[in-house]
Amino acid sequence: MAVGTVSAPGREPVLRLADVGLAFGGLQVLRHIGFVVGQREIVGLIGPNGAGKSTCFNIITSVYRPDKGEVRLNGRRVTGLRPDRICHGGIARTFQLVRTFQRMTALENVLVGAVYGRRGRRADADRQALAALAMVGLAEQRERRAAQMTLSDRRLLEIARALACAPAVVLLDEPMAGLNAIEIENTIAVIRRIRDELGIAVLWVEHKVDAIMTVCDRVVVLDHGEKIADGTPAEVIANPQVIEAYLGEPVA
Repeated sequence: MAVGTVSAPGREPVLRLADVGLAFGGLQVLRHIGFVVGQREIVGLIGPNGAGKSTCFNIITSVYRPDKGEVRLNGRRVTGLRPDRICHGGIARTFQLVRTFQRMTALENVLVGAVYGRRGRRADADRQALAALAMVGLAEQRERRAAQMTLSDRRLLEIARALACAPAVVLLDEPMAGLNAIEIENTIAVIRRIRDELGIAVLWVEHKVDAIMTVCDRVVVLDHGEKIADGTPAEVIANPQVIEAYLGEPVA
């Protein structure tokens, strides 16, 4: 049983940021940020701490409104819409600090996404929630309270809740933080299934560069609020500016 997805026009990128800028007071946080996430594409968003990655996520999901530029979803301008309308339109996310409802069961957590994250589809919320739990491997834990689950499983639970919203694109904010090697491999498999089996595009912030370079179709690199690279993993990892700014090796 598959989790439903939002269809989109053929060649139009599912997500587009164009010339996005944001300042907090006198501090310019983002400058002229532009990149796309294509249909059925996994795009990594990497950079040093403070580079602007989480700010990008918050602009895409309308937690912040940019001072300039725009966000488009399947060609439609969504800049500044209420966060609930962004979610209804087809953008779902997870958080760097896990935000599950601790006293609720796994199924109840995911039902929140299935009921409130989608518009006009409440009749099949149970089916959607169970399918999302199965997609991340948590079907057998559906009656377990989130407080009793491991960190790894709670991160997967957040992904399941996002999938239950039936998104066109899902934003993953460091889903591997704090996980061991086996848990990381499991999470990588889930991310691949999201794209391969559900056809959902993924924008993924992660500090585990080896995972990003192995899984992603393209990688966007930010540094001090500016985009310094955008290309295939092979192109990005060989980019001298990326090496100097983020990968920690001096440029010859």
